[in-house]
Amino acid sequence: MYITMYIHNVYFWLLSFRISRKLYEITVEWKIERKMEKQDKILYGSPALPVPKICIGQWILERLQQNQNRILQVDAASGEFLKSEDILVKSIKLAEALRFRGIKAADRVSISSENHPNWLIPMCATFYLGAVLAPFNPAYAEGEVRNTFEISKPSIIFVSRRTEKLISQVVQTLSWTVELIQLDDEAMSTNISTLKSILERPGYIPDALAYRAESVPNPNKQEAFILYSSGTTGLSKGVMLSHKNMLTTIYFLQNKVLRLQGNDTMLLLLPFYHGYGQGMLLTVLLAGVKFVVMNSFQPETFLNSIQKYRITHLPVVPSVMVFLAKHPIVRSYDFSNVKEIICGAASLSQDVLEAVTNNTGVKCIRNAYGMTELSIAVCVNSKENKNSMAVGTIAPGMQAKIVDIETGAVLGRYQHGELCCKGDQVMLGYRGNPKATAETIDADGWLHTGDVAYYDQDGYIFIVDRLKELIKYKGFQIAPAELEDILLSHPGVKDAAVIGKPDELCGEVPLAFVVKQVGYDVSAQEIRQFVDSKLSPQKWLRGGVHFLEDIPKNATGKILRRELKKLLAKL
Repeated sequence: MYITMYIHNVYFWLLSFRISRKLYEITVEWKIERKMEKQDKILYGSPALPVPKICIGQWILERLQQNQNRILQVDAASGEFLKSEDILVKSIKLAEALRFRGIKAADRVSISSENHPNWLIPMCATFYLGAVLAPFNPAYAEGEVRNTFEISKPSIIFVSRRTEKLISQVVQTLSWTVELIQLDDEAMSTNISTLKSILERPGYIPDALAYRAESVPNPNKQEAFILYSSGTTGLSKGVMLSHKNMLTTIYFLQNKVLRLQGNDTMLLLLPFYHGYGQGMLLTVLLAGVKFVVMNSFQPETFLNSIQKYRITHLPVVPSVMVFLAKHPIVRSYDFSNVKEIICGAASLSQDVLEAVTNNTGVKCIRNAYGMTELSIAVCVNSKENKNSMAVGTIAPGMQAKIVDIETGAVLGRYQHGELCCKGDQVMLGYRGNPKATAETIDADGWLHTGDVAYYDQDGYIFIVDRLKELIKYKGFQIAPAELEDILLSHPGVKDAAVIGKPDELCGEVPLAFVVKQVGYDVSAQEIRQFVDSKLSPQKWLRGGVHFLEDIPKNATGKILRRELKKLLAKL
């Protein structure tokens, strides 16, 4: 008996020793890793979230099939609603109609429309077939439309009555065949099918609960979206986001940020063709909660919807925040159900944040940061962080670092430099543009954002400036080079440069400095009308036109925009 007890004691002693030793080794390894992190000055997000290894089409089907009887979408203008079952049945029937038209995996389908009550139907149908969704701004002018088509080369384009005429004109000049389908019940042209006519056409309707989406061989590398962005410089580019890219983002938004629950309701004024709007739309689908859709910002409709539909989550852009901060009508509406306001697309001042709280009573207002190339959002400030100017810590599974703008050396806390990010939310690249991709994502996989930032002792990131020349108008990115090319095409313009002029409501507005061509007496108004007629409204020269004798440039001919900004401050 004593021998047996002795053996047991020895066994437990050895076991305890092994456990202690293992714990010691783990602790040492953790300390080494932490030391390496501090040495490398790399910010690490929490462990990556478990994301299903499926394509977005399969994922959406599962969500809709699980929540058939729930109201999913409400149109703010009409009050009409769609249940998940309505969208499920209609999108399946449309998918089969698109399949009959020859659409298959990796083909591109575009949507050129404002936020439309039928927007979700072609979106879902496209993904069921494993095809790629390439939506774009319905306000695009002809040249911008052509640029997007050359990038994505869509086979099918869904249009609204707002966009049908222009898109019809452009597709007639393309070298490949494109079919247009009208989202509204009636088309302006007799040769264009409507979504309504396709859905009402008799034929085989698959069982909605048994229906299966086409699988994608490698969701990590297969593009699901082509979203348009000016990147860090230059003209609009097609950002390729994989199935995994987007699923990673929306699981981050739902599980770590929004945590939407059964009775929550989101107001979606954000345009669905934009990454910010698309990210929120997919997050709502993940949570299976209701959203109210608006096709444009109309103050009374916006405020009435918040009150009428008991909105709990309100994602907005800075221009809407300024409205909430300053318009006297805001105080007449009930915001008591709003749990939080999230503001992305551009930075906000502390004064605006405080004014919104005073006007609405909403205490939880969070800044967010991201870019299309980073699958929309990589930072959202936490509710617990008292510094409301922070954009949050880096997302789960992601890494971030701040590098010196001149040397590329990795910087420590409170040091200003370019923000770089790495991880599962980094885009696949720019479609058909390997040069621009290589300029944005370096050989080690770090995406250079072009934004100047720093981080504090707790790893919270603050955005303080932009390296890139892009102008941010109401969250839209505008490349000065695009406007300068148009300016230089005017016979009365010898040279030109465009910069962003600070604007309290819009963030920035484009302003042009122009050198007149000898022998031409062109006016500022004439030049502005010339430029504005060739571009979508967000790119108009709202900051005006100013004439100079010369555009300041360096020895290699690069425009010295900092000198122009100094000049602007004196105007």
